[in-house]
Amino acid sequence: MALKLPITNVYAKGDYSAVLHLGSQQTPVNLILDTGSSTLVIKEESYQATKDKHLVATAIAQEVNYGIGGWNGPVVHSTVSIANHNQESITLENATFALVSNKDQFATFGKADGFIGLAYHHLNKGFNLSNYLTEQKVAPAHTYPWPFNSSNNEALEDSSNLATFKHFLWQYPEHDITPYFTDLALHNLSANKFSFYSKRSAIHMNDTSLTTTSTDTLKQDPLNQGWLILGGGEEQTDLYQGEFSHIKVEHDVYYNVELVSVQVGDKAPITAAPLQQDKVKSYLTNAIIDTGAGGIVLTADIYQQMIKDLTAINPEFETLLSPFKDIAYQEVGIDSSELNLAQWPDIIFTFVSDIIDGKKKTVQLTCTPQTYWQVNTPSFGKACFRFLSQLPQWPNQSIIGLPLLNNYYVIFDRSVDTTGVIKFAKQK
Repeated sequence: MALKLPITNVYAKGDYSAVLHLGSQQTPVNLILDTGSSTLVIKEESYQATKDKHLVATAIAQEVNYGIGGWNGPVVHSTVSIANHNQESITLENATFALVSNKDQFATFGKADGFIGLAYHHLNKGFNLSNYLTEQKVAPAHTYPWPFNSSNNEALEDSSNLATFKHFLWQYPEHDITPYFTDLALHNLSANKFSFYSKRSAIHMNDTSLTTTSTDTLKQDPLNQGWLILGGGEEQTDLYQGEFSHIKVEHDVYYNVELVSVQVGDKAPITAAPLQQDKVKSYLTNAIIDTGAGGIVLTADIYQQMIKDLTAINPEFETLLSPFKDIAYQEVGIDSSELNLAQWPDIIFTFVSDIIDGKKKTVQLTCTPQTYWQVNTPSFGKACFRFLSQLPQWPNQSIIGLPLLNNYYVIFDRSVDTTGVIKFAKQK
């Protein structure tokens, strides 16, 4: 059965979330849909774990860093359900997820309650601390309740510094954790694919937001809504038109793909360099498809040439683009009255779709001005440019996020071959 679920982008500054229900209390939580990670993680205060009669503690701990924030915490088991408005539901008994109790780490989730990591198991690494906890006389030898707080027990490792705590964890045996969606497929609760339909990469602020920014009001705006289809895709003909194109998933870690080039309008394609050789072991390819990225992050060389090509088309573009060299300007924006989107070109992405007889076949996907510019954000009458340059300390890997995906109905079909394909059809 395909389960069609409503999603919204209002809890995480444009990233989309779905509602899951946890534990014996079936507590509802809003979790960000992220194909760039694999962990199901929840803020402990949103879930109220102490009231869950189904909760089973473990000796496993996790630490995850997303590049723009991170967390650490215990791994537990309990019941997880997900349902739609038609009361169709999927319930996974003894599901595995992590809890975060450190309030300083909550900013990672925005106004959401956590993440659903939809990538593969390689990114869902835990560490078995049973020997350490026994040595430290923690009884029972469980990571929940979280014992790693210096104010509680000065003998234990302090978990407040993520980098230091990560180094501590790596001294102990790894524990491979099955991600939530993988678990659904393994228990035959869902086919091994899911689909994603979205309109925006930033919250749409309509004129009512001049007087109110309430979450409930913003959720009613159709532009802030979308769909997640667990176990389905092609049958949702109300969401797409025409034929599907597909990109080959190169590795079952992230949704790793091979980017060939980026083209600004009718300018010459900008070649995407291969991933640096010393980064291949960790990052695998020169691009990933990431529903949890509110922008498209291009490598520094592609980004710089893209800006040059845009300003060559119209020198006046430079004034509009210049403020967005600073990522903080996403929280400010420019006056949307300065924009005439009809003057801006499409930006074409070329990816490897398949390799046949040793030859690479490619597919082109189009990012329109209406999606790489987001109007009426961060407030009504403002606009933001949603391309970003390579993050500090990040390899030459492009992160293909929502501005491109917003143009398509996207199926992540993990059942094809050994690593899967990502299918794209134009939205209706």
